Amino acid sequence: MGNDKAYNKPVYNELIRVSNLYYSNCSLSDLLDYLAGVSGFTFILTDAGFHPAAARLAFSSHRNTFAASDHAFGEIPPLQISLLSPACEPESDTAEFSVSGETVVCKALPLPNYSYYLCIDKKIELTDSRFLAIVENALPFLALTLDKETAFTAAGFSNNFYAPFLQVLHSSSSKTPDEIRNICNIYNFNPDLKRVCMTLQLQDSEDNEDELRELISRLRKYLNADKYFLVYNHNFASVFLLYPYKDQDLDIITKSYVLSNNLYKELESRFSLRIGISSAHFGVETIALSFEESFKSIKVQKQLNLSNSASSYFEQSIYHILNIPELKDFRKLSRDIISPLIEYDANNDTNFFETLQQYFHNSFNIQKTARALYIHRNTLTYRLQHIKELLKFDFDFEHNTDALFTLYLCICVYQLGYHKDFTS
Repeated sequence: MGNDKAYNKPVYNELIRVSNLYYSNCSLSDLLDYLAGVSGFTFILTDAGFHPAAARLAFSSHRNTFAASDHAFGEIPPLQISLLSPACEPESDTAEFSVSGETVVCKALPLPNYSYYLCIDKKIELTDSRFLAIVENALPFLALTLDKETAFTAAGFSNNFYAPFLQVLHSSSSKTPDEIRNICNIYNFNPDLKRVCMTLQLQDSEDNEDELRELISRLRKYLNADKYFLVYNHNFASVFLLYPYKDQDLDIITKSYVLSNNLYKELESRFSLRIGISSAHFGVETIALSFEESFKSIKVQKQLNLSNSASSYFEQSIYHILNIPELKDFRKLSRDIISPLIEYDANNDTNFFETLQQYFHNSFNIQKTARALYIHRNTLTYRLQHIKELLKFDFDFEHNTDALFTLYLCICVYQLGYHKDFTS
């Protein structure tokens, strides 16, 4: 019995993996990539007449022993595949294809709806039986995904599996809540769970399909045990991290932020990317808002000239407020307030603005600020006196709280880059 459990555990683990893959909103291409990686064998997806629809080519022969690691493969255009001899008898399960000039004899596995076949290299029967069991377990999910894509094609979304949901993310105001909920139902996305949207944006390329595909693969493996929903397009992937409604918003944001930081550390050696997470939301009306906030978090990273990293919309709240278009007049006012300091630094090769930043950052503590600037506290006291004279401003905490807050906002506006163009 113990040996049976050990033998079947990889099959069970892969069943959980493919189930998570489907319910996290994988496309047909994602599912085919999974099957190619886990099986290590060439296969062809065909319609009921054995006409090729999609295929994956294994780059190396598989060992007879079971290995848990994924295998190298490539995508083959259906035009490079031709049927040589189909299964002629009803009880036959064999089909023969020419794949890029080479003959591949396949075992034809019917999908549950019998509208398609997954024809996989018959050599799989000569290896560990768990490989075939894993592939067979994936067939119902493959059929469901094909049905979903067929429905999207009929609705006019033939080029992008994610197009209907992306339309919700970009233009929710044009759809009613009922329309949005219907789209969510098609994708098995529960809008009534609490969520945080985590967006990963590649920085080196606007549209690198291979790099994005690799990122998605790494991302799915990392999130395998988490409840999530994923969409991607061009140079970004957005993951909706899902939580029970009863969970506290701040706890959800903290968990998501920790996850995003750990994920960034996991990926930074391979990808140049930024990660932004939204605040916590729920309901159909806020799906687009979650998505928008994650991108705004990335935008603020860039405005602050931060190195590639992970950031939280919640922690950047003051910067998002200052980015509101209606605050254009205040941004102009902040230039007038802070410009004497900026001009003095430019003309005298000083760093008084940085000194002021650190003074605020260290809660007006002389000792901590001096340590952060690597200067003596007396030097800091001298600089602060000079700054007061330049700004005509006194750091009087008891009687000048409003002015201190205004000055802090001016510093934030400058950090966002509005000093370069105060017409925006």
